[in-house]
Amino acid sequence: MDVSAARLLRVLAIGAIAIGIAVGTATGRVTYRPPERSGDYFVLEGDFHVHAAPGDGSLTPSALREEAVRQGLDVIAVTNHNQFLAASLVSNIADEANQPLVLPGEEVTNPNYHLIAVGLHHVVRADLSVVDAAAAIHAQGGVAIAAHPGRAFSGYDDAGLAAVDGTEVAHPERVEKFRQQYIETFERARRLNPHAAAIGSSDVHNSLDLGRCRTFVFARERSRAGVLEAIRAGRTVAADDRGRLFGDASLVEQVRALRRSGPVDPSPEWRRASVIVTYLGLVGLLML
Repeated sequence: MDVSAARLLRVLAIGAIAIGIAVGTATGRVTYRPPERSGDYFVLEGDFHVHAAPGDGSLTPSALREEAVRQGLDVIAVTNHNQFLAASLVSNIADEANQPLVLPGEEVTNPNYHLIAVGLHHVVRADLSVVDAAAAIHAQGGVAIAAHPGRAFSGYDDAGLAAVDGTEVAHPERVEKFRQQYIETFERARRLNPHAAAIGSSDVHNSLDLGRCRTFVFARERSRAGVLEAIRAGRTVAADDRGRLFGDASLVEQVRALRRSGPVDPSPEWRRASVIVTYLGLVGLLML
């Protein structure tokens, strides 16, 4: 490739990046939609299994909060695998009335289980049993949620399930038998602990599928503490990407009665296109 051709391709790559950013910015402006109330509770829509940069996700916590607005979410948790770097950045994000709440957390990743910890101050060791890991999370004032708890995870025996505050019953799993296993695990957890919270999560890493599955949290106050208290009490409803709802029957009926649900992104196709164009431009620039 001669110098002039390489220069032209670099210009095209830079142009693609600029166009992608411009389109994404122009089509991504959305105003936060405040939560509805049901009786004495705020009904907050949440995603408690979100991966962020730096780490094993592609968006920073602040960028994820902006994406949460587009997806109609009121609260998210940053939960990278066995590290707290991205979650530590959450302390720089102030709680605001017109923005979603962002909670620091971790996905404690052990060969025998994956455990979502929400509301942490520092990392939890991954070499503990489920019971001990849940105790370590509780000691920090957080909540422990069984992540995609299929039969392959031997850590979720009766003692392990009795120790957690909730389980992911709604997860964007592609394999149908695993989805069914998550439902069965939730039913087991409810038999061991009637207050086990039904949790719906996206497990998002590198896509714009934040909130694809979500949790409706019946919180006494719109705050981090209010969210954690509601999960401990089991006042949640999980919604999967097929429209199915899981949880206490009376709460499920209240969620069905709500007028507010789902994304508020006015142009997701354009934003996805902007991401693709931007990444192609970056790849082209790096190759050149």
